[in-house]
Amino acid sequence: MSGITTVLGKIPPTDLGFCQSHEHLCIEKGRSAAVNPALCIDNPECTLAEVQEYRTAGGRAIVDAQPVGCGRSALTLADLSGRGNIHIIASTGFHKMIFYPSTHWILKYGEAQLAEIFITELRQGMYIDCDKSPPKRQCQHRAGLIKTALDNAFTTQYRKLFSAAARAALQTGAPLMAHIEKDSDPVALADFLEESGLALNRVIFCHMDRMVPDLAVHKTLCRRGVVMEYDTIARGQYHSDAHEIQLLTHMLDAGFGNQLLLSLDVTRNRMLHYGGQVGLSYILNHFIPLLHKNGVHGEVIEKIFCTNPASVFAQA
Repeated sequence: MSGITTVLGKIPPTDLGFCQSHEHLCIEKGRSAAVNPALCIDNPECTLAEVQEYRTAGGRAIVDAQPVGCGRSALTLADLSGRGNIHIIASTGFHKMIFYPSTHWILKYGEAQLAEIFITELRQGMYIDCDKSPPKRQCQHRAGLIKTALDNAFTTQYRKLFSAAARAALQTGAPLMAHIEKDSDPVALADFLEESGLALNRVIFCHMDRMVPDLAVHKTLCRRGVVMEYDTIARGQYHSDAHEIQLLTHMLDAGFGNQLLLSLDVTRNRMLHYGGQVGLSYILNHFIPLLHKNGVHGEVIEKIFCTNPASVFAQA
């Protein structure tokens, strides 16, 4: 029977409920925060308040997209899940190379070693001591997703990391999520992953709505099975919510409703309890009413936030 691996254990897909499929609930001080201070999300009580408000608004699950070795805190995620009464799917994998110092183990390990780290986190438990030193100490809480990142150049380093991630996905059945960067080539990445043996319906490309403006590329990838995760909501520096809804309805009208996920991709600057202006509950409290006003109603919303995540994040 298939199930979804959350930080507090495996659950039936039917138990997942309303899910935002790409968020960041906690990122400890370190290289990520040094690169971008908005990536320091280090007050569990503030995050818990966000999670509790999200739960009250109707949220039941969250995907935390921070991978191993760059500020992820498995123990904090488990605590938030328990105290917030929310399902959290955590990530193993890797981020953009800018988020690792040049001496980091993730840059030095070979493909087989990296794959073993990812597989171990998915099958046994996440590492809790590996931002500044190689992974050694584990906790009981497992990852349920392999997060990866495509930069604007597919270097030898990225090829090694994606090969390791693909190997881990094949061995565990875990879905693979790829951060798509501006000026990168997501079609070439899809080719690479497919050539590595992955079924593209187990692959999620995120940020496509702001990083790849050509919707023909989105549709080409969807025809091959790739799932689109859009999260440019309440991000006026990129485009308006009205534009996001136009993009979404275009993809729905094109017949790709089964391959769409939505989220906020919150950072410190976007959470109300850290002094931001958006909040983790923005989609439930503000964006979904806008969807209703624009003709996107219950069955479609249920599909995007409940049915699709339950399918995509399930493993045999």
